[in-house]
Amino acid sequence: MKLLASFAVFLIVFVTPDRAREANRAYERGDYETAEHIYRELLSEDPGNTRVLFNLGNTFAKQQKFDEAIEAFERFKRMTDSPQERSIADYNIGNLHSEREQWNEAIEQYRKALRQNPADDDARYNYELARRMQQEQPQQQQQQQQQQGDGESSQQDQSQQEQQQRQQDQDDSDSQDQQRPDQQQGGQGDQQRDEQQRPQEMDGQLSPEEAERMLNALESKEKDLLKEHLKQQVPPSQQNVKDW
Repeated sequence: MKLLASFAVFLIVFVTPDRAREANRAYERGDYETAEHIYRELLSEDPGNTRVLFNLGNTFAKQQKFDEAIEAFERFKRMTDSPQERSIADYNIGNLHSEREQWNEAIEQYRKALRQNPADDDARYNYELARRMQQEQPQQQQQQQQQQGDGESSQQDQSQQEQQQRQQDQDDSDSQDQQRPDQQQGGQGDQQRDEQQRPQEMDGQLSPEEAERMLNALESKEKDLLKEHLKQQVPPSQQNVKDW
């Protein structure tokens, strides 16, 4: 984008030229705050000085005070009868709108500048550039909206996955909590069964007297079995001898 028209297009002619030159030097070295302060003082002393007003508009523009700059240039246009001066002001206003990508307003201002001065090549160049940018703007906005939509969709997918993972973790935790009481109950049941079996084992123990009686009974039974076995055997004298 072309730069704003230089304030040097207009030479400041004032009753206090030293102050005017001081403001110009501050502007040239980039000290726009000092230049603005001096131009304001000069304009308060002579409100009808269009050249000081134009320079003040340029200091606003350099500081990106776009609204103040546009207002200063519009005032300048109303105060001058020169088509060339109005053309330069319209050109600067068009640049200010272009800085904010306000292409419709910028195109209109460049068109006004060309009406006042058809030979202004800078205004014609910026006019064509602004028209191209205006045509590309809907496509750029559509791409930005699509990218924004893709970003939101990706965030939603990620959020959904995180929510599912949290739900899965919660389900696993609940399942573990449900198993613990069962294990505790099972352990208590085993303990109860052990405690129930212990009296039975204790009941199965014999007193010394009972053990003695049982032992005597077993010995008596073994003796009876031994006698029965001996009765069934044949004496050696009654055995058959083989005849050789």
